[in-house]
Formats: sequence, structure tokens, C-alpha cells
Amino acid sequence: MSDETNLQPNLTARIEALLFYFGEPLGLKKMASLLGTTPEACATALTTWETELAGNPARGLMLLRKEERVQLVTKAEHHAIGEAIVKDEFREALTPAALETLSLIAYLGPVPRATVDYVRGVNGSFTLRALVMRGLVERCDEKGMSFRYRVTEQFLKHMGLASLKDLPEYETYREKLRQFEEQLQAPAPAPTVPVPPAEPDLA
Repeated sequence: MSDETNLQPNLTARIEALLFYFGEPLGLKKMASLLGTTPEACATALTTWETELAGNPARGLMLLRKEERVQLVTKAEHHAIGEAIVKDEFREALTPAALETLSLIAYLGPVPRATVDYVRGVNGSFTLRALVMRGLVERCDEKGMSFRYRVTEQFLKHMGLASLKDLPEYETYREKLRQFEEQLQAPAPAPTVPVPPAEPDLA
């Protein structure tokens, strides 16, 4: 049995955790890079896992695959659960989590979901989908391997704003975002090596 086969159960679990957290279609190359393995190993694990999920009625999830991208989604027979949640969300006022996510996207957008999750410290995929369903947030484009989100014109109308620049302290928070992104993209400083003192010149 090869090392790759021995690592397969662990790799499948790591892929599951990654797809759950990511919440959006993820390419094999990006997946492999994040997990420290190869696209081929990921593809093998996904094929086995996909068969297990599809053939097990006790599992409510499935893999949705399109070309090189994979997403963890709910099986079609359980779509009524999602509909019930969405309807409940529409009946209720926005939750604190939704308001927090909406505020971040308004000030930081267009912004990847991963950045919003990082700032909030939680996986906000469901909250984000609820905001999209309400028409307050929309997916606008793709940056790297992630989609970016922004607030909609409906949000501006709801808030009575002519522009996002009319938000309180908008430019201040945009500048903080720029500084934050620069810190994330800055290369790690090289470790300093202590230099021993020079020997005394005895000549």
C-alpha cells in the first residue's frame, strides 16, 4: 500500500474541512497548495469521497464539480431545509451576525468572503448567502481563486445613501483596510543571524 493511500483518510478529512470553511467553488491547484499536497492526490481523494457521499443516504451533502472546481453542497433531496431557513430569515429582522457582515462588506467591498471571515473570526458562508438572497449583497467578480462581494443598489436605497462614500467615516475605514492588506501581503522578515564580534587586531 502506497504512502498516498495511507494518507487518503486524513487527506479526505482535511479536504472536507477546507471545502466547508471555504464555502465556494475551489480549484484543485489552490486546494493542493493550501493542504500541502498535489492536485493528483486531491483528485484521487475527491473521487473516492464523492462516491461515498452519493451512495450513502445517511449523508446530506454531496460534491458539486465543474471542470477543476469543487464545492461541498446540500443534496437536492434536502433543498427544502435550506428554503425553510431562508424563509425564516426573511421573516425576521437582520441578525447581529448579518448586520456585522453587511457592515464589513459595505466598508471593505469588493472583498473576498475569506477576508470578512478573518475579520469576524467565524465562518460566515450562511450569513453571506442570506444577505445575497435578500438582495443586499451581490457577487461582483473574482480575485485570484476567490469571489468578491459588494453591497447592492438596493442596500444604498434602503440606507438612503447616494454613494458608499456617504457612510460614516468611510475613507477612514478604507485606509485601515489598505494598511491591513499591505500587512498581509508583506513578506515575512528574514531571520537575523547574530554576528560574532571581530577578533582583536594583535598586529
